[in-house]
Amino acid sequence: MNSVIEIVCFTVRPGTTEADLVTATQCSQTFIATLEGFEYRSLSYLLWTDVIYWDCLASAKNACEQFKAHPDCQAFMALIDPKTVNIEHQEIKMSALAQS
Repeated sequence: MNSVIEIVCFTVRPGTTEADLVTATQCSQTFIATLEGFEYRSLSYLLWTDVIYWDCLASAKNACEQFKAHPDCQAFMALIDPKTVNIEHQEIKMSALAQS
C-alpha cells in the first residue's frame, strides 16, 4: 500500500490574518498528529494549501471526516471560506528527502 498525499486548497474569510490561520492550523495539528496513519503536514501560501501525508487512502478519508467534527479543528474551519475548498487525495509514487 502506498502513502497518500491530501492536498487542500482554499481561501480564507475576509479579515483573517496569516497569523490567525497559522495559529488555528497549529491547534488543529494537535488533533491530526494523533490520527492513525498521519505522517507529515505543511501549510503554504500562494493559494492557501494544506498538505498532509497519510500512510494510505483509508487513513486520509477517515481523518477528513473526524477533522470536521473535532473541537481542536473548529477555529481552523471557521477561518476558511467553505465555497473555495478543494480537496484531492493522490497516491505517492516517489518521494525523497534531502541528504545532509
